[in-house]
Amino acid sequence: MKNIERRLKKVLIDFGVDRHKISKDTDYYFDLNLDMLDLMGLAKKIQQEFAVHIPDNEILRMERISDTIYFLGKSSTGIYSQN
Repeated sequence: MKNIERRLKKVLIDFGVDRHKISKDTDYYFDLNLDMLDLMGLAKKIQQEFAVHIPDNEILRMERISDTIYFLGKSSTGIYSQN
């Protein structure tokens, strides 16, 4: 899971999120002020990094970084194949 967290943090920073605001409890909407369009763009970056497909209904359920980590943890396709 640490590998997932590290890679997700890199994606978030590349997306423009302040590294000091990133924790498992960070809320995408309230803490990072992202809207649905931002979250869809972020999901695209995550899908590219982890070589997974995130269905739209899953994206809508992801409110916190921990939700994304949980989703990626249960998705086995491609997570450990990329650097």
